[in-house]
Amino acid sequence: MAKARLLAPWVERERRSAVYHCVSRVIHRQMLLGDAEKEQFVKYMRMYEAFCGVRVLSFCVMTNHFHILLEVPPSMENELSDEALIARLSLLYSKEYVGQVAMRLRDLSESTTENGRKAHEELREKFTRRMWDLGSFMKTLKQRFTSWYNARHGRCGTLWEARYKSVLVENGEAARVMAAYIDLNPIRANMTKDPAKYRWCSYAEAVAGGDQGALARRGIARV
Repeated sequence: MAKARLLAPWVERERRSAVYHCVSRVIHRQMLLGDAEKEQFVKYMRMYEAFCGVRVLSFCVMTNHFHILLEVPPSMENELSDEALIARLSLLYSKEYVGQVAMRLRDLSESTTENGRKAHEELREKFTRRMWDLGSFMKTLKQRFTSWYNARHGRCGTLWEARYKSVLVENGEAARVMAAYIDLNPIRANMTKDPAKYRWCSYAEAVAGGDQGALARRGIARV
């Protein structure tokens, strides 16, 4: 029986963030992640980061596993407007589907009945329950990448060895040491002598510039 994921003891009791070091390995630790796969994984990671409202502080995608140092803030459901929710949905869903949800939310928000207000809250909760949550971010990221990988390579079944591992990381020095450990993975694996030249880690992304580089620099600055 799967054990419940260990979360920070203050989750749902205090309004402060928690930082986790997350690791997941390819089944049988096979070297299945080439350049194109790593590129796609990072793309999905950034997509779900924006949707879930979490923050990737540091990351590295290797050929048979990945590391993510993830900051999960407290729920901000009550601060997320319908417009902001629709903007996040547009990251994942088709224009037609998002338009339907937007219309439904608008109609329900104008309702003056108790049932209408309840339906509005339930529709929002259908999506917001997947936000600001470690498990939802990791599960959705891994499942989406698996679907992409299997379609690309004509395979089926699980891609990952087991459930991901997560360790709560204290803020400050521990987080900085962990971020450095993650970015130095390619060096320890003798894949490069300079992490800036390994494009699928946060350090290389930070120095590369552009929009993705800005995200990586903000994550490093947060650490």
